[in-house]
Formats: sequence, C-alpha cells, structure tokens
Amino acid sequence: MNRHRTLHAGVGRVVITPPIGIRMMGYTVQECVSESIDRELTATALVLSDGSAKVVIIACDLLFIQSPHVDRIRERVGAAVGVAATDVLINASHTHLGPMLPGWSADTPAQERLQRRYLANLEESLTGAARLAQCELRPARIGSGTGFAPIGMNRRERLPDGRIMIGENPSGAVDNEVGVIRLDDLCGKTLATLMCAAAHTIVLGPATHQLSPDYVGPAREIVESATGAPSLFLQGAAGNVSPRCGIGAGGPAQWDDAHRIGALLAGEVLKTWSQIRTHDRRGPRRVVHSVAAISVWDYEPLPDACIEHFDTTHRQRTLPMAPPPSRQNAEDELATYQRQLEEARADQRVGAVHVAQRLVHWAELALQTIDAGQPVTRTLDCWALRINDIGIVAVNGEPFAELALEVKRRSPLEQTFFLGYSNGCLGYLPTPEAFDEGGMEVNESYQNYMLPTAFTREWGPAVIDTALELLTELHRSEETGEP
Repeated sequence: MNRHRTLHAGVGRVVITPPIGIRMMGYTVQECVSESIDRELTATALVLSDGSAKVVIIACDLLFIQSPHVDRIRERVGAAVGVAATDVLINASHTHLGPMLPGWSADTPAQERLQRRYLANLEESLTGAARLAQCELRPARIGSGTGFAPIGMNRRERLPDGRIMIGENPSGAVDNEVGVIRLDDLCGKTLATLMCAAAHTIVLGPATHQLSPDYVGPAREIVESATGAPSLFLQGAAGNVSPRCGIGAGGPAQWDDAHRIGALLAGEVLKTWSQIRTHDRRGPRRVVHSVAAISVWDYEPLPDACIEHFDTTHRQRTLPMAPPPSRQNAEDELATYQRQLEEARADQRVGAVHVAQRLVHWAELALQTIDAGQPVTRTLDCWALRINDIGIVAVNGEPFAELALEVKRRSPLEQTFFLGYSNGCLGYLPTPEAFDEGGMEVNESYQNYMLPTAFTREWGPAVIDTALELLTELHRSEETGEP
C-alpha cells in the first residue's frame, strides 16, 4: 500500500548454541555428537514497521527448522510482537555444524531428551529475540544495493559415464550476486545490515565435530566490526551451489578457507554498504579558487525518512509428488537397507550405520504410504516483502540457483533478493532439466528428507511462478493503492 509513513526498525540477538554433547545435524555420514564450540550459534531478529504493518525477520545459525516446529515458533513470535504468524520470516543459514532437532532421525532416549529440551529453549530464544528487537524499534532509513562475490560454484559435476556427483561444475548456474540492505537511524548511523548470498555452508566438512556457523561466522564478524551494528545473513538459492573451496576435508586448511570465504563475502558486503547513502546526498557543485579552481560538493540532508511501500504477502501451493513404488519394490528396498545396516554394524562403520538407519526408516515410511493408498502431496510455502522498490521473496526448500536467477530477471521490482531455507525446508527444489540429468538432489535426497516419494519436475516452475505472482501482486499495489 502507498502510505508515506516513517519506517521503524529494531534488532535483537540471542545465542542459540546447544549444550556440548548434542548430536550434530547436516552430514548424514557424520551426525556425531558435538565435542566443542568454534563460534557461538546465534539468532538475530529484525522487526520492521511503518506504524501500521509490521514484519519480523529472524536469521538463524541452523541447518533448517522443519514443520511443525517452525510453524509453532512463528505463531509464538507473532503473538509476542503482535503480528500474524504469516508476517514472520525465519531463515536458516544452513550450517551443517548445528544441532539435531527432534523428529529428524531416531536416536537414543538420552539424545532425544536433549534435542527436545533444546527445541523448547530455541522457541523461547527466538521469541525473546523478537521481543528484544521490538523494544529497540526506532525511526529508520533504508537503502539497498547489490555486489558480486564469487563465493559459490555449481556443484553438479558430470562424470565421464554421465552420472552427476557433488563436485565442481564451473560452467553451471550459480547466483553469486550479494544483496545488501542497509538500515540506518535518521542521522545515518547503521542499525543493521542484511546480507543475502547463496552457497552451502559446508566449508567445514564432516570431519568437524565443533558447533559452528561456518563461513557465515567470520563474514558476520567482519561486517559488524566495520559497521558497528548487527548483521543478518540470509541464505539464498544454494541447492546446487557449494562454496568455491569445496567441502572441507578436515585439518587447518578448512578453517583457513572458512575465514577466506567469509572475508570475501564480507568485503563485498562492505563495499556495497559503503555506497548506500540513506540520510544525505551530494548537492550542487561549488568552485573554490586556490592555485587552481577546485570543484567541491556539499552534502545536503534528504528531506524525510518516509517510505512509500511496505507490504507483505504469502501463498501456499499444494503440489503432487511422484507416485510411490510398488509394494514389492519397497519391500525389496527395505530388505536391502536392513542388510546394509546389519553389515555396517558388524563392521563398526559408524557413518555407514547412520546412512543405513535413515534408509531403513525411509523404506518403512514408503510402505506406510503405499498402504494408505492416497496421492502424495507437499505444500510449497512462498513469502514476500516489499519496502519501496526492494523485494524479498523466500521459499521453504533448497532451491537451485537457476530458479533464483529467473525470478530476479523477471521481477517487477528494482531489486529482488531470493531466499531459500525459509519457514521450513521440504527438500531440494531442482529445475526440470535436473530430472533428466539425475544426481543426488533428484534421485536420493528425498529419502534423507524422509519424504515417501520424490519431487516432480513441476516443482521448479511452480517456485518461479509463485514467487513472481507475489512480487507482481506487491508491485501492482502501487497502482491500485490496495495491499
């Protein structure tokens, strides 16, 4: 809606590091218990309001938060600050060195108790971060810009036999645009910086037993040291994008790489941030006479801090999943995975045990689905925010880079930031072409996500269409004057 109101912004941060000893979540072959802490895991909440409408954006150092947990947290956060749950965006950095959450995998009774306690504390912490941010609300100015930081590389590498592996594909699609949103007080002092980038947070690999935000930690520290204000890292379309250095193999090199990737990202964020002026602009030129004539420019304050547009919208679409296998095939797969589990236990191969356990659980789920005899569907959740000509659109999955690039290319808004891993995470959201190529994301990952069947090729286009529908709806509100 065209309002001409003053924007208000407030930020709150809490530590969400779990106790040492909780199982880690991210690398299935690992999923060990944590032994120490590299850096604290945090959640940073940003509350934005124009005096009428209000939204909450929370950036978390977690792999993701799935439903129903994320739904309950959004309800609690919304109630705490007086908005609907649909006005709350929770984005996860997708660090693979965070805590296991309940329901992801069967575990020992002691671990399951620990994970339930952590989730209860997490709900309180995220709600508390939002309350802190609300208490800090003050008049603010907003500006945005984009830069380029080659932190990511397409990881769908084609082998000589045609198979796709997680490797390096320098010619593949990647979204290395860095989006920056700067929020200042009325005098130009920074209140918060949002940085939007896209690369799997896996610089620190599966040999790491330390809780860590990965490269996001160093990036955030560098940005905050320079700006003097909290920063929020928002993960983009990283589904088929690894960090340029690859997945860490352990040892000192991976820690060095985490700092390098973080510094590369932070450097571009700061370059872009430093060019965003929210409170003043260069005025007319004056000529000063010295030994030679010298041009000088005075800076004049911007007339007001009003924003013209502040709107959110969201949409859910129920989409079909692939048909389940025959019961005989599912029974055969279950028998195969049970045999693999027995062999892994006999050989004491801990990583193989973790993988086989998940596959056994998946096969049991597939059999239950077959017996139910109902079509399998899942719900795409798409969320969008517009502030002036800045658009943020987010989906609940691991989107491929191509989807973000297409949405940005066709967006009606001047600048659009595309996020994944938001308000839940269903699984990988590939392009239709990826189904022809194969690879983990389309052929196996749904099992690890405990989905009874795979996604279909219509999901990628649905992500693009739904995101553009929301952005167009927000853009059209400028013409109609309606939200």
